[in-house]
Amino acid sequence: MMSPYVVALICMSVVMCVMTLLVGVLYALQAVSRRQTAAATAAGAAAVPEDGITPELVVVLAAAAHAALGKAVVVRRIHVLRPAGQETWSRVGRIDILRSHRMEPKR
Repeated sequence: MMSPYVVALICMSVVMCVMTLLVGVLYALQAVSRRQTAAATAAGAAAVPEDGITPELVVVLAAAAHAALGKAVVVRRIHVLRPAGQETWSRVGRIDILRSHRMEPKR
């Protein structure tokens, strides 16, 4: 018959070995995911310039402006607006300032 200490030691050893194996599998999956992400980023970076404005986008914008205005248009500059979430605090500040300048009508 085995002593309870030997049984506990064997059980703890098995648990630790399985946990070590799981950690190894997770690190391997993470490495594969990083490689796939790096490959996708490299493929995507070659297709889109760093500012995100492709020659096709410039052509589409010029065609849309030509259709809207009815005359030839030359696109000289494109200004890309930031997403709304990045300017939330500054927008709230501007609204507060504008509201503070309002005058109530005389009654």
